[in-house]
Amino acid sequence: MLKLFYLIKDPQKLQEVLEKIKRKETFLVPLEKISDLPLEEVATFKAILVLGGDGTFLRAVPYAYEYDLPLIGVNLGNFGFLTEICLEELPVFLTLLEKGEVRIQERTLLEITYENQTFIALNEGAIMKGPLGKVIYLSLQIENCFLTNIPGDGLIISTPTGSTAYNLSAGGPVIHPEAKVFVCTPICAFKINLRPFVIPDHFETVVVLHKKREGKNEEVHLLIDGQTNLVIREDEPLRFKKAPKPLKIFSLSEKNYLNILKSKFNW
Repeated sequence: MLKLFYLIKDPQKLQEVLEKIKRKETFLVPLEKISDLPLEEVATFKAILVLGGDGTFLRAVPYAYEYDLPLIGVNLGNFGFLTEICLEELPVFLTLLEKGEVRIQERTLLEITYENQTFIALNEGAIMKGPLGKVIYLSLQIENCFLTNIPGDGLIISTPTGSTAYNLSAGGPVIHPEAKVFVCTPICAFKINLRPFVIPDHFETVVVLHKKREGKNEEVHLLIDGQTNLVIREDEPLRFKKAPKPLKIFSLSEKNYLNILKSKFNW
């Protein structure tokens, strides 16, 4: 029997999914129940089935990382860059999965540390100014080398997977997910010569929010994958580095990233 945890954006669509699968031998358990099960039982599950869009996929990432389970992304949303399988393909995909005939991708993750808390990100960690819109001042240090000060709206530290997310909207480059790099992308910098900067993914990056010479900073936020939002304090370092293990994703062998890129961006 194929055992899967599942996370679905719209629970009302679950019945539609079950009718599409038409597999009595598939056992589905809500992802929210994973912590209720002993680890020996969790180990008998094949993957986490994500049904929705990219936001739903990102919600599943911390679970996949903690329990070392691959993800299967099924697009029930609109854009769906991470959820590359359509619902019509799911029955065939599950059959191939059971036979061990699907491809597994590995995606680099960011480990973000702040005030003795550690977070995992598939896309990015974004440091952003608050609702009043005042300029913030950040310092960027890479591999113990101070690189520059960044006055502006903030800074994005992105993985290759996240390069097509917030990074792209802020003017950063598209990076193939197999590239072993991270990208630092200033958000609306007040220095015209500040541009996105690509670094090897084994480098550690440290970002610090500085005090203003006049007045004080409004609330400055760290947004992780659009899911976790922290208020950060002045002079408290944020550390970004490659996570100890990658995220695993099951996908169809014929799915090619470059073809997906062409399709999604209408190139």
